[in-house]
Amino acid sequence: MKQLLVVVLVLAVAVGGLGYWRGWFSVTDEGKVEVHTDPTKFKHDRDTFSKTVSEKAKAMKDQVAKLWTKTEGMSGDEKARAQKELDELNKQHARLEQQIKDLDNAGEDKFDNIKQDLSKSLGEVEKKIEELTKKLEKGKDK
Repeated sequence: MKQLLVVVLVLAVAVGGLGYWRGWFSVTDEGKVEVHTDPTKFKHDRDTFSKTVSEKAKAMKDQVAKLWTKTEGMSGDEKARAQKELDELNKQHARLEQQIKDLDNAGEDKFDNIKQDLSKSLGEVEKKIEELTKKLEKGKDK
């Protein structure tokens, strides 16, 4: 339980620090502390990130489609393994698209978590695409 509280506290501080650094809110001290949020700045940051991620996801979808065409010349177990990996990539891409939709609807409280999860997922998919591309190129050279 103690660890959970520490994690929640660290996340709250991280979100607060990120929000202050990005200009989502400001703090003034004139005898009392007032917090002013800037939803326009937050929305702009969210939209910019969403657009960038959407473009990357579309590029990945195109790469996966090209990999599907490369499996057409294969046969047997190699083709089955490659297609199984491509099916997994398609599932991961569908998850990415869902995360992008969640990001578009996210408020300030959920934005940072979704952004981190989405960035991690993008990195994993990119790595798998690279690995599969190398495998298919090696198989083609044989």
